[in-house]
Amino acid sequence: MSRAFSARKVLDAVQPKGKAAALLGSPAALLVGLVALSRVLTLEIGALAFRFLPHAWVQNVPGYFVPASAYWSESLLGVWSHWDGYWYLSIATLGYIGRSVATAFFPLYPLVVRVFGGVGLSGIFVSLACFAGGSWLLYRLARREIGDVPGWYAVHALALFPSSFFFNAVYPEALVLLLSVASLYLLTEHRYGWAALLAGVASAASVDGLLLGLPILVALLRERRPWKEWLSLLLVPLGLLSYMAYLFARFGNPLTFQVAQQHWGRSLAAPWSTASLAVQDFWRHLPQLGWHTLFATGEPLVVISNVWNLVFTLLGLALIYLCIRRLRPELWTYALVVVVLPLFYPSAGVPLMSAPRFLLSAWPIFLAAGLFLAEHPRWTRPLLWASVACGALFIALFATSHWVA
Repeated sequence: MSRAFSARKVLDAVQPKGKAAALLGSPAALLVGLVALSRVLTLEIGALAFRFLPHAWVQNVPGYFVPASAYWSESLLGVWSHWDGYWYLSIATLGYIGRSVATAFFPLYPLVVRVFGGVGLSGIFVSLACFAGGSWLLYRLARREIGDVPGWYAVHALALFPSSFFFNAVYPEALVLLLSVASLYLLTEHRYGWAALLAGVASAASVDGLLLGLPILVALLRERRPWKEWLSLLLVPLGLLSYMAYLFARFGNPLTFQVAQQHWGRSLAAPWSTASLAVQDFWRHLPQLGWHTLFATGEPLVVISNVWNLVFTLLGLALIYLCIRRLRPELWTYALVVVVLPLFYPSAGVPLMSAPRFLLSAWPIFLAAGLFLAEHPRWTRPLLWASVACGALFIALFATSHWVA
């Protein structure tokens, strides 16, 4: 029996049978079910963790007071605003005035949140809506690039990835996913102008939007497009340049967002130096890994994340290797630069800070994961369950104000 046939049998096993198959067995219905169930699971784990596990101190944001809410509201909704979420909510309500350190957080996501009310529930709604749209586009792209079965597994891998709970949170990851997948989806259809325009919009949400210019450049080179098509590249930095113009008008320095990164100890460094520090910190903090350090009360212990930061970075690089072997260059070049960029910009004490979260933006790696799962069906269930278990731990940490990524 071939691997492809085995993978097909696995997918067929979860397809509805009988009269309901036409409706419930459609890709759209299955995808909606996967997205909904994975999000409900994260919400439930977060609420249970908030209720039963020890809490760290909530990190306050200068000039912004966390609004008080009922216990049930905090356990279901408030937990998803922790850490950077409070920064984004503060920007949505107060803007950047008088707080140059807040400029490290790009403006598009808090602007969208403000449109929908500027409160925590607004941020969760925006994130969930963007994740649903991004998942659907990812499945369409994956089905065309790698086939139905691997494409289905790719969406599974993304939805059940340990750090995918950030798609619930008041964080821009879901918005970046939607915009970047849409951009590269259009790029694979040779619609360069629209792809570059969406990249330009994404560059107002994250630096990853600017990185979308590389796959567009690769496509133009591979297809040997006429010079008029190359003008589309001018659209890629549009969002970032607009933000820089605002910063110049408000603070007198268009690179204020870069200066603000010093608040988190980030600075330029050689990638081999970052890698060396990451390995040293991994071994230094691995013996400390345990229940009492993970869920310690008081000041959150950020340095313990050095353990999983290195693991997830190595996982990302391994999946990049599969991407290079199996995917078109337009896809793997984007994933590569997203995964490698943090090596050039480490944080003091935690060189690979936020590595599990950054992998969400390198979403072509999940196409490689889908290919692997489809071709090795015996590994599918153990790997997905391991991912869910690790995700449950991360959700519990995040919900109780401990640092994850």
